[in-house]
Amino acid sequence: MTSTLDITDLSTSELRVFREAVESTGHAIYWTDILGRIEYVNPAFEDQTGYTEEEAIGHNANILQSGVHGDQFYERLWETILNGNVWKGQITNERKDGERYIVKQTISPVTDADGEIVRFVAVNEDITALRESQEKLQRERNRFANLLNAVPVPLVIAAFDGDELEVEQANQAFDDTFGFTDSQLKETSLDDLIVDKAESAQAHEINERVRDGERVRRGVTRQTADGDQRTFLLTATAFDSEPYEESLATYLDITDLKHVQEELRQRTEELENFANVVSHDLRNPLNVASGHLDLLAAEHESPHVETIRDAHEHIQELIENILMLARQGKTIDETTPVTIDACVESSWRMVETANATLDVETTKTVAADEGRLRQLFGNLIRNAVEHGREEVTLTVGDLEDGFYVADNGPGIPADEREQVFETGHTSTQSGTGFGLSIVKEIVDAHGWEISVTESNSGGACFEIVGVELTDEK
Repeated sequence: MTSTLDITDLSTSELRVFREAVESTGHAIYWTDILGRIEYVNPAFEDQTGYTEEEAIGHNANILQSGVHGDQFYERLWETILNGNVWKGQITNERKDGERYIVKQTISPVTDADGEIVRFVAVNEDITALRESQEKLQRERNRFANLLNAVPVPLVIAAFDGDELEVEQANQAFDDTFGFTDSQLKETSLDDLIVDKAESAQAHEINERVRDGERVRRGVTRQTADGDQRTFLLTATAFDSEPYEESLATYLDITDLKHVQEELRQRTEELENFANVVSHDLRNPLNVASGHLDLLAAEHESPHVETIRDAHEHIQELIENILMLARQGKTIDETTPVTIDACVESSWRMVETANATLDVETTKTVAADEGRLRQLFGNLIRNAVEHGREEVTLTVGDLEDGFYVADNGPGIPADEREQVFETGHTSTQSGTGFGLSIVKEIVDAHGWEISVTESNSGGACFEIVGVELTDEK
């Protein structure tokens, strides 16, 4: 049996001190007879319940009942205190004005000298605000958990414990991807679970940088619960304020992408090797044929010589285009500031332009791979000369976020503009069908966009946009 309160042995002075303590406390205190009729209330009771001393005394304590709790709740309460035990719990009461409030209540039996229960003392601490804060906090936690689980990328929040990362919360995508149980995540440090020994030094270095407040973004290899090694793009950052004790990390699974990239790299390398071999095997007999053609031209005059020479040049151009296409699959790793006018004029000098005219109306500087930009202009110039009139004029000018190359030739029919960039597409017998497809590859490698329209003079106009401009020269 829990000890009960016995105030019969208190002296008069002790009773006075006891009463002063009860009346000055911030908690509502009242006591009742063994039937539950209120005999005393302190001032805090009046403030908490809205009932004055006159209104409360003589009435049963059930005037505070809110109806939230059923009969069994109060039956168990009375059973506890009538057996001489202290009852403790949270209870929802109702103020005089009908407003409900929550208290943490303690009810203690009071005994006389013979040990008989003569009254009950109740102490009520109003915890309504605390409960509301707790419920609000729980709602926020649930909302945060729902938000985390809505993120389709594996995400984990961890706290630093020395050199270890202790998991505080992981979203559903993390559980699905890595396959660890909640108990495993709680009982073992994150790095011990997902970091292979070969990657431990790298993981430690990442942790140190995050603890210093850095944001780390890096490709990493991590292991799942079944031992599968996968590649992730890890983004880890500290949050809160210094000292940084927590981190947020996302793991974007790029395993399949890496496999595709590696396969593409191998195929591109094989294609380039194949193109090199083919071009070497073609150039050797072509050089022999060209040499003998020069000898033949020196010994005999024939209109067929130039026809053969044109065919040789066409084969040479075809070889260059094949090599160029084989290499165009590579992305642009580094760009430099390139002035368009100088690049165009350099390309112009490298192409047989006959009586064509060049008009450059731009002084823009763009971020580009200069060599491949020269290839782009060279192929557009060659295309205009090949398809245009003998005295075709090319104009290179500005667009808001790029540039254009236009000519005054016959133009490209609207129903053919979607096909002109396809490999092998050509509208002339002398064309290779590679020139504009190479232009498209160069544009794509830079992350630009190209389209074909009609120029002001009715010719073709190639518009290239999405270009990064720079003030550097």
